[in-house]
Amino acid sequence: MNSNIAALLDLQVIDKKRQVLKLAREARKSEFSEAERQWKTAEATAQAAEVEVEKLGALIRQYTADAARCDTTIADLRSKQMNAKTNKDYMAIINGIEAAKVEKGMREASIKEVGTRLDALKDKAAKATELTAKLKSDYESVQKGSGSPDQPSPEEAAIQQSYDERKSQVDPAFLEVYERLVKARHPMPLAKVDPNTRATPMGIMVSHNQIEQIRMGKLVVCRNSNSILYIAEKAKSDAAKA
Repeated sequence: MNSNIAALLDLQVIDKKRQVLKLAREARKSEFSEAERQWKTAEATAQAAEVEVEKLGALIRQYTADAARCDTTIADLRSKQMNAKTNKDYMAIINGIEAAKVEKGMREASIKEVGTRLDALKDKAAKATELTAKLKSDYESVQKGSGSPDQPSPEEAAIQQSYDERKSQVDPAFLEVYERLVKARHPMPLAKVDPNTRATPMGIMVSHNQIEQIRMGKLVVCRNSNSILYIAEKAKSDAAKA
């Protein structure tokens, strides 16, 4: 058999093993990325909830201060009520007290409403923080268990080395066609020709001229399937013995 074809057949076997490990690594990378995405999403949700908690807390503090100010205003106006010199001054004080009471009532209602929202948001923030911690732990477990998915495992690296060593023994012309077919996911980069029937596994008949070129060690590519053609001479010898 042509040494280039023998090397390509070896490459095909090695490459299948290499692809299995590569796909496994890509699956780990996908799992790693998904775990990271879930953790980051939960973290962002928790942080956003904490920001809203702080905003509502500040709002309640403002409303509480406003209510206290109203109490101060009411107390101050009541202290002046008995000293009003005119009816106009007296009514101004009464109106001021009523306005302060109305404002205080509004602020107290707002404090209650915002407080209810704040309690729900605090619960949401606590749960988001708890989920973030869990998902971060899951992410770290995936990272620890599978290692860095961006780097090949020692086994994959060893197979890649074997592939590189074997392909260095192939004529560049043969290698270029073979790797192009593999990259295109060709179902049969190498097609064996039966030396007796001149047929390929796809049922395509090869000419006598092509048979001779193959036996001369030349690169022969099937025009119909684009596969690199080769002959298993052993089959011919076995047929002769039979």
